[in-house]
Amino acid sequence: MASPAPGRILLIRLKGIGDVILSTHLLRALQKAYPSAELHFLTRDVCVPILQNNPRLKKIWVLPPKTAILGETFSFLSSLRKARFDWVVDLAAEPRSAWLTLATGAPLRAGYAFRFRRWAFNHPIPKNQVRKYQGEVNLDLIRALGVPSDGIDTELYFNGEREWADQLFSRDEWSEPGPRIGLNPTGTWPSKRWPVAYWRELAQRVKKEIGVRPILLGGPQDESLIKEIALGLEGIVRVIPETTLLQAAALIGKLDILIGNDGTPQHLAQALGVKSLTLCGPHWGISWVKPGDVRHRHLQHFLDCGPCDLNTCPFPTEARQGSYSQQECLTSITPEKVWKIVSEMLI
Repeated sequence: MASPAPGRILLIRLKGIGDVILSTHLLRALQKAYPSAELHFLTRDVCVPILQNNPRLKKIWVLPPKTAILGETFSFLSSLRKARFDWVVDLAAEPRSAWLTLATGAPLRAGYAFRFRRWAFNHPIPKNQVRKYQGEVNLDLIRALGVPSDGIDTELYFNGEREWADQLFSRDEWSEPGPRIGLNPTGTWPSKRWPVAYWRELAQRVKKEIGVRPILLGGPQDESLIKEIALGLEGIVRVIPETTLLQAAALIGKLDILIGNDGTPQHLAQALGVKSLTLCGPHWGISWVKPGDVRHRHLQHFLDCGPCDLNTCPFPTEARQGSYSQQECLTSITPEKVWKIVSEMLI
């Protein structure tokens, strides 16, 4: 184990929400290795709810927005440096997080030794090129510092949100017998989103086969998508009410299974031990779905062009000779295939 023992440790992960969830087990490992150390986390405001009730954290640092005035940014950097961290671990080694790591002036600054960012670290760590679960990738950083792993179970803490979810499901319009099935059609990038027509077909199949109304999940930014899927399906689907992030997480925690695109809700389900089936298109499923846990599965259709990790599919809407059609990696995952796996998982 590294010596001397650090008294104050800062983890940096600026985005996104799912990536922060997949960092929470590092806090547990660090606390176990250094029980007297103060643990801090630097992120963006949108990710704060994931960390705000975590008893392992001394402080959450919130990065000023890019629109912040220069004085506010300098004040933040000054405070960060005055905190006198012993260790700073940059979990992503992005350009901005690398600058922040350097600005702390910490005696030990660690991060993956990417070509144009390694200058920020006095403890650059070569990244293993074997593709694996992102939670393990994050653990590799602190393992390189001599910190033993404490497993890959991620953590989420609540403050009254579970009671809110209990009350929701106690209402007549939300209380019905049978398994609670969530549908997550959201996705940051177009290439991650299973087709609307497929979600509509799956919702109708769930209602027909087992007599329950699946729950459509989405945030304010997904309103038009949710409306498009739910159009004409009154009595067949339920739509999640307006919630905070932690309320949505608490609702997910009450489900029997969550079916969805790769994204935040799937990581919430995995953190809460709720069965999940993740539909993966251009992004590697093995990177984002917890391995070795039968409660969590993913479906992926491999083409010779992927998984490409592209956020926008380059292929045309209609297939041309010798070429693929747009999002064929996702459209090849049919509702029938999804339902077959879901019905097995519900047993």
